Amino acid sequence: MKKTIVALLTLASNFSFAHAQQDSIMLDRIYSTSFEKGQAYENLRYLTKQIGNRIAGSERAEQAVTWSKSLMQSMAFDQVYLQDVDVPFWDRGLTEEAYIVDSKEKLQVLALGGSVATPKSGLTAEVVEVELLSELRQRGDEVRGKIVFVNKPWDESIVETGVAYGLNSSQRSRGPAEAAKLGAVAYLFRSLSSSVADDFPHTGGTRYVAGIDSIPAIAISAVSAQKLSAALKGDPKTKVFLTNSAAWKGIVKSHNVIAEWRGSEKPDEIITIGGHIDSWDVGEGAHDNGTGTMGTLDAIRTLMSLGYKPKHTIRLVFYMNEENGVQGSLKYGEMAKAKQEKIIAAIESDAGGFAPRGFDIKASAASVSWIQANWKPLFEQKFWVSRFLQGSPGVDSGVWGEHFPNTVMFNFRPDPHRYFDIHHTAKDVFEAVDRRELQSGVAALASLLYLVDQQSDQIGK
Repeated sequence: MKKTIVALLTLASNFSFAHAQQDSIMLDRIYSTSFEKGQAYENLRYLTKQIGNRIAGSERAEQAVTWSKSLMQSMAFDQVYLQDVDVPFWDRGLTEEAYIVDSKEKLQVLALGGSVATPKSGLTAEVVEVELLSELRQRGDEVRGKIVFVNKPWDESIVETGVAYGLNSSQRSRGPAEAAKLGAVAYLFRSLSSSVADDFPHTGGTRYVAGIDSIPAIAISAVSAQKLSAALKGDPKTKVFLTNSAAWKGIVKSHNVIAEWRGSEKPDEIITIGGHIDSWDVGEGAHDNGTGTMGTLDAIRTLMSLGYKPKHTIRLVFYMNEENGVQGSLKYGEMAKAKQEKIIAAIESDAGGFAPRGFDIKASAASVSWIQANWKPLFEQKFWVSRFLQGSPGVDSGVWGEHFPNTVMFNFRPDPHRYFDIHHTAKDVFEAVDRRELQSGVAALASLLYLVDQQSDQIGK
């Protein structure tokens, strides 16, 4: 009996070793193909230079939809289609300006997404500076009729830049409504930038509350924030002039772009991969999220070029409206739930195109431990990809994943250290992306997609 058990254990060990060797060889082929023949960089060049930034509802967003669909149709997908999505269309307009009244010193600003406009002639008011929204309540009537200036520097002691970003992002989204409650006439928010020397303002979404006056909400660059703070220390009565012409343009018909590569063994079981195709309306939407869409597309193209035949159906999804409404992911989840689809796994790329570091995983502790023991070694030693940690899914996957609690979700994590220098700014352009780093990310995504497809029965426990 003991000999039989030993023999079975030896057989299992040999099988596992052989499987790992086979996977290692496949990953080598994936990486070599991505570096030598990858097309993500050139596709990104077209998306950014020929189409440009693409806020949901805009003409350029629909150009991106049409072009993406044609790009998918040129590949070996079994089906390519559009999914109708109604999206809100916000337009920042042509006018944005701010300066310190006495010195006429210009401040670098951008309206936050969703902001209302100032009066056509602009507005001038004294400024109340705070670091945290909680301080506003203590200032009471002092806020009425003034511009609230939230000047919270980036916490450089935090290694995880995404965590540092998250600590301040609620002040961007909730701040204007909180300031308006106290009678403020406008809201100035220090941009979420990881560089104190950054003179580019960073936009991003904000929201208002029904029944409370909507006031202009403006992002100010880190450098300009320091200038304004210094002026206020010299003269607490310092006034600032603001003008912007942003407006909501109503609800517009748009689309998610979807392509399917049918599985050979379990076609009714779906692995979703993708990212959002829209971007903010400054820069070119290169890292956020051109690299995510073009990278996931090229991950599939890489596997196709190697003659790979997936066991499960691989579904590529380019979501619309992640930046200011997540209507694309809401629609995707609604339709998938109505069809009672079985989505076994999801991979999302929406954190830039810098060198890949790994994936955050939404799964059981047992599944994450298995991935760490079996997949991490395949990536770590040769490809410098070592982060396989339990964590949150991407924004879009997280939204539609509310309908699919058992879906294992992977959130692609490139190197984060420089991402928030360019995030939501005019600096997010094609030239900020390195081809080698982008194609390395493509290879990591393709490798993960291959492993999920081959061994999904091991990770859904």
